[in-house]
Amino acid sequence: MHIRLPHARRPVVAVFGGALFGAALVGAGPVVPGMWDRPACAETVMKAVSTEQPVAGTYNCFDRSLQTGLVSVGIDSDGAFATRVGQNGEYRYLHKTEDGGYIYEYDRPMLPHDKVRAAISALGWPKTSADLRSGNFSAAWNESHDLASAWAEITGQTQKPRSQLFTFYLDGKGKIESVK
Repeated sequence: MHIRLPHARRPVVAVFGGALFGAALVGAGPVVPGMWDRPACAETVMKAVSTEQPVAGTYNCFDRSLQTGLVSVGIDSDGAFATRVGQNGEYRYLHKTEDGGYIYEYDRPMLPHDKVRAAISALGWPKTSADLRSGNFSAAWNESHDLASAWAEITGQTQKPRSQLFTFYLDGKGKIESVK
């Protein structure tokens, strides 16, 4: 018995492709206008705040009056900004205010460490692996595997981050004229 199956795969690909595109549109649709509205200088400054490495263009993102203020505290270049202000952390854009400000949240871990390694350790992988290598299968089976601790490590709850909010106000040229 011979059953003919359709050879053309285009309709199936079109249906699945359309479904994936629709899901991506629903998921990313509300985010896209916010991404287009973010000013380049605010993003550059937040990148510089959240790293100890110099970020090109940071100093030039401030208007003349703020640059004068920065020079008074010893910041006259991107490198000086990195050494005086930059600290490893994470930032995210929150929203635009009604008065034209751009709000960013910056989290700096107070007890920084490797999240992935700590999560693996919380899951008991090093001890379990050592037990398996030594052939002690019952000890490997009885090792503790703390999923809650591993999740706390991955999400950064154990690092006790300190959060700060920054609101940037820009002039007509896109340079930062005020920070709150």
